[in-house]
Amino acid sequence: MNGFWNKLSKPIFSLAPMADVTDVSFRFLLANCMGKPNVIFNEFVSADGLARNREALISKLGYSTQERPIVAQFFGSKPEYFYESAKVANELGYDGIDINMGCPSRKVLSPKQASGAALITNPPLAKQIVQITKEALNFEKPVSVKTRIGFDKIEIEEWIPLILSSEPACLTLHLRTKKELSLVPAHWKHEILDRIVELRNQISPNTLLVGNGDVETYEQGIDYINQFKIDGIMIGRAVYGNPWLFNKNLVIQYQPGTINPTEKQKQLLDQQFKISNGLIIENENQLLIEITLKEVLTTMVKHIIILEILTPFKPIRVLFSHFNCYLKCCSNLGDTSNLKRALLECQSSEQVLIQLNNYLLFKNKSDQLLNYSEIKLSVENLINNSTLIR
Repeated sequence: MNGFWNKLSKPIFSLAPMADVTDVSFRFLLANCMGKPNVIFNEFVSADGLARNREALISKLGYSTQERPIVAQFFGSKPEYFYESAKVANELGYDGIDINMGCPSRKVLSPKQASGAALITNPPLAKQIVQITKEALNFEKPVSVKTRIGFDKIEIEEWIPLILSSEPACLTLHLRTKKELSLVPAHWKHEILDRIVELRNQISPNTLLVGNGDVETYEQGIDYINQFKIDGIMIGRAVYGNPWLFNKNLVIQYQPGTINPTEKQKQLLDQQFKISNGLIIENENQLLIEITLKEVLTTMVKHIIILEILTPFKPIRVLFSHFNCYLKCCSNLGDTSNLKRALLECQSSEQVLIQLNNYLLFKNKSDQLLNYSEIKLSVENLINNSTLIR
């Protein structure tokens, strides 16, 4: 049962499940920012915790219908808890379930949990979890797996055939071992991926293959898909503070300075030059669209307001990793360290906006000032016109 996966147009781009990053606020923002990927994964949730204390974790499974198709990812090591958690996600209307077999965190790997990448060392249990999760869904919705290419070493011949034999709808491979964490470059190599594709074709030809690791741009993802003949790409860290990443036509405005423009910003600058000079532009149906400095900072404030409305129990400091990335658009305006320190002290979206406006005034960007009332009203209208499953 591949469910919605078989209906996706290729190439497939998916949002990686990341704790406290791909929460309901960011996913809602992403789904409404003209940059929605083909598939959205929820931040991973403990199957054990959800089964034993549903009320404590159920809020992590909230979503909006704009996010579809949306997949709930669980980690754990007890098949019976995966069964119960899959039932909960199914009741909430999730389009599929993904099983985390790749998280390298010490807490997740601990003997008490023996979850995440630890399942690589216990293939019989890994297969049992896939099977019982399929049973919980009555084989009517797809079950996928996200894993790594080995535990202490690369184990293509040992691990990949075993997990493929469970016939997941999609197999997402983080191209590092557990031991490597993110300390070495991901193994985007033909000797690895060519063999994985070959094994997929032999063992479970209906399983989609998605690569993950060190993909920074949409264009890089397309290059890897074409080069390694895989079905798609999952992007994680590069999406911090960049909900436009999955839209190939959107480009963040370049601010002149010591940092050179990216290739895409160069293309945009060239396009703008040609338009202003009445020159012919090739592929007019694929014109790049500029995301201005004001739009980036407005989106940052929107992100915080969404968090405050949908998850009022969360402090805004959980978004600080996003803040640093949103502020990259200001890099050529000068040092942002004082601004970042000021943002750390903020307790609300309105306080953040005040600090941003103070910074813009200091940088003589008064034409970019943000209006809090307008931003908040637009967010409230967006949420009021959305269907939220909670």
